[in-house]
Amino acid sequence: MNIAHILPGRLSIAAGVLAASAVMLTGTGTAVAQDRPGEGVTVQPAVATWTSAIPVSWVFVELLEELGYDVRTPISLSNPVAYLAISEGDADYWPNGWFPLHNPQLPDGFRDVATIFDPHCTACGIQGYLVDIPSIEEYDITGIDDFMREEVREAFDHTGDGRAELYGCPPGWGCHEGINAMLDEFELRDYINHVDAGYSANFAEALSRIDAGESALYYTWGPSAWLLALVPGEDVMWINAPGILEDEAERAEGVQGAVTDPIEMGFVAADIQVAANNDFLDANPAAAELFRQARLPLDWISEVDGQIGDEDLTDADVQPIARQWIENNRDLVDGWLEAARSAAN
Repeated sequence: MNIAHILPGRLSIAAGVLAASAVMLTGTGTAVAQDRPGEGVTVQPAVATWTSAIPVSWVFVELLEELGYDVRTPISLSNPVAYLAISEGDADYWPNGWFPLHNPQLPDGFRDVATIFDPHCTACGIQGYLVDIPSIEEYDITGIDDFMREEVREAFDHTGDGRAELYGCPPGWGCHEGINAMLDEFELRDYINHVDAGYSANFAEALSRIDAGESALYYTWGPSAWLLALVPGEDVMWINAPGILEDEAERAEGVQGAVTDPIEMGFVAADIQVAANNDFLDANPAAAELFRQARLPLDWISEVDGQIGDEDLTDADVQPIARQWIENNRDLVDGWLEAARSAAN
C-alpha cells in the first residue's frame, strides 16, 4: 500500500516541519560554532612548578573552556622540560614564561616551532636580593659588594666558613644559574656562599633567622607569597647587585622597599608570557587571539599565591578562585573572548 498516496497532506506537513527543524538546527549549530570555536578540540597545557603559576594557569584553562575547548589538567613541568614539550607538541601551551630570564632554557630552534606572545603581566617578574632592615641599618648595606667587608660577612656567616650565606635557588631554576654567574663574574665566591637547597627550605631558613633577630641575605621574586611573608620596606630591603647581561645592568625606578632609588636589581624585571606550539596556534586561531588579549594583574597573582601558602590550597582549590576572578572582571574578559571568537571566523 502506498502511504504517500493516501496521506499526501500529512506527509507534506511533516516534511515541512522536518525542513524547518533542519534550518533551525543549522542556524543554532552555526551560532554554537561561533560562540564555542574550540568545540571538539582537546588542549594539553603545561604549568610551572612554582605556586604563583597556578592561578595564572587556571585563568587560561577557564577562558579556553568558555571558548569550547576540552582542556586537560595542566601538567607540572620544570622550565626546560616545558619548552621542550611545547616544541615537540607534547604540550600545546604554557602561560608561565619569564623572559628574558628563560631564554637560556629554550631548546635549539624553539622560536621556529613555537610563539612567545606579548606579556600578559608586563615586568611582573621582579627578582633580586634582600636583607633584613636591622642589618641594613647596622652595617650600612646598599649592595652585594658590601659582603666583601669582613664585619658584614661575619654577621651573615651561619656555618663558620668565613663566607656570608646567600639563600638562593635550587639547580634547574633560572635564578640558580643567574646567581652563580654573578658570583663568578664579580669574583664573590670567596665572600658569599650560595646555598642552593630547595627554595621553600631556603626561604624558611632566612625567615626563621630574621624572625629571631639574626641577619639574613636571600634571593626572592614576585609575584609570590614570599613578598607577603617578608615585606620589602617593612621587614627587608632590596639591595643593589650587578647584572651579567647589559639589560640586567639597567637601574629600576620606583621599586617598593629598595635600599636606593633607582636600584640595580641584578636581574632584569621579567615579563610573564604565554609560549605555545605553532601547529596548535595555526589550527586554533581563537586560542591564539586569547593569548594575545589576556592581561593579568600582579597584585591578584601574589594574593592568591599567599592564599595557597597560608591555607595549604591544592590546585583544585585554586580553580574556583580563578573562576571568581573572571566573574569579577567579566566586562574585561568578555572583550578578550569576543576578539578570540572573531579571530576564528
